[in-house]
Amino acid sequence: MNVARTAAIAMLVAFVPLTAAAGGRGGYSRPAGGFDMHSEGATGHPPQTASHSSSGPYGTNRSTTVNNTGNGYNRTTTATNGNYNRTTSGGANSNGNYYHGSTGSGPNGSYGHYGSGNAYNHTYSGSTTATNAWGQTYHASTYANSGTVYHGAVVTNPVYHGYSAWGWNGGYAWYGAPAYWGGGFWGAFAVGATAAAVASYQVAPSSPGAKLLASYQLTQTACGRPNLVVIYGPNNSMICAYPNNLVSAGNYSVNSQTLTIVSQNP
Repeated sequence: MNVARTAAIAMLVAFVPLTAAAGGRGGYSRPAGGFDMHSEGATGHPPQTASHSSSGPYGTNRSTTVNNTGNGYNRTTTATNGNYNRTTSGGANSNGNYYHGSTGSGPNGSYGHYGSGNAYNHTYSGSTTATNAWGQTYHASTYANSGTVYHGAVVTNPVYHGYSAWGWNGGYAWYGAPAYWGGGFWGAFAVGATAAAVASYQVAPSSPGAKLLASYQLTQTACGRPNLVVIYGPNNSMICAYPNNLVSAGNYSVNSQTLTIVSQNP
């Protein structure tokens, strides 16, 4: 690849602010915040959309779309230059939830990086997948909660593997409804329920959490027994399931962008 083309590709970077995590962790505490469905009504200013396309030096073409949802924003930029392409996306809302992602490909391979978190509660989950020109694929992930950072292996989702960010949700970012346990990730569950009810909560059939369990062929069970699959979701939520041939017993966090689970290793 010549120097001019290298310079052009290096310029194709979109910035999304991240907030550093700080603090400590103990027990089963997991991220607060959560997410809500794209179809839920927004508050504040009415939704607005703006798009822009341009041609830059060295043959680079770029198009950007920005949406003001009334409760935040999201932005997607696609840039191409010959056999190279890159798409970046990012967004945030007034609840402190944010996400970012990027995918790219060229003669030397392809990659995808996705991340999401909550600026107020100091949580972050990210994953990276890259495939080189010889077809070898690499996975990496990072999960942070109140200053503790975990690095673990991504357990590939058998159903949504290869989908783009939020592909499991039709390509729409999914944000948390604060009035529900897990932000509604496991289904509608009102705040104020007793701890005993939370421990025995049944994942709702139409929820993102139900899609997650079905993808991995996991069967939910009450937490408390040894040798279970323990999955930590948004908003300090946790559910358990029996292990199977796809997922072994252990602790996992959820990457809601790709609907994958990530083993937790501090």
